[in-house]
Amino acid sequence: MSVIIANLLPFFKKDTNIKILQIFLGNYFLATIFSFLDRGSPLSQAGNFEIIIGSITGILFLTTFLIYQHNITKNGVSLSVGAMRFSVVIPIVMALFVFDEPLLLLNITGIILVLVAFAFLTDTKSFHSILWLGLLFLFTGVIDSIMKFYEHYGLDSTRPFMIYIFGSALIFNFLVILFKKTPFHLKSFCLGMILGIPNRLTTKYFLDALQEIPATMVYPMFAASVVVLGIFSDVFIWKKQFNIKQKIALAIMVVGMVLLYM
Repeated sequence: MSVIIANLLPFFKKDTNIKILQIFLGNYFLATIFSFLDRGSPLSQAGNFEIIIGSITGILFLTTFLIYQHNITKNGVSLSVGAMRFSVVIPIVMALFVFDEPLLLLNITGIILVLVAFAFLTDTKSFHSILWLGLLFLFTGVIDSIMKFYEHYGLDSTRPFMIYIFGSALIFNFLVILFKKTPFHLKSFCLGMILGIPNRLTTKYFLDALQEIPATMVYPMFAASVVVLGIFSDVFIWKKQFNIKQKIALAIMVVGMVLLYM
């Protein structure tokens, strides 16, 4: 999902009439509708835990997307995606020490290699860039940690959680638009709806993976795959040329991903 957004935003920005906040509004609107239509536990089964943690996550979703959008403009796709997925260290540490999840030596080696590759890919000298990449790192890591927290303590069904995530993001998004007094733009809203389905599916499959596979493996695999897709999109869509350092980082990341599966 993050790679799709990263590659669509530059196209959207070519049209000065496109409103980013209203793209996100359409995204969360459709994601909320599809979450309601999904099979699973009825909303009445959700308690205060699901309501509170889902609402907090929804607000963080929109905030992180806005930070992400700013990073793409300032730092490019690969660097922004890399910083976002480098945040895997936060939920991995939580899974190890809070939930006592097992980790094999080969998996640890794979994680280290992936993190080393991220460090190569997120090289920047600008303080402004580092600040925004740091915010992206922090917010993404907190969201991923909340996902694991819900998987451990919440309902078996992810339906109520996703309804509150996307519903609260939708409401928060709408309030921000009202505060900024931005007129409704139908084209932006409809373009955002295109993102709603992959956004909702990504969240669902990520939560499902956390239920079946240890988080210490899910986070690095997901992060590495997203970064690789981001690099491929830079090469084949934006025709970006990578230097030797970045090519080495990509090779290290592939090896790390292989070790994570072993």
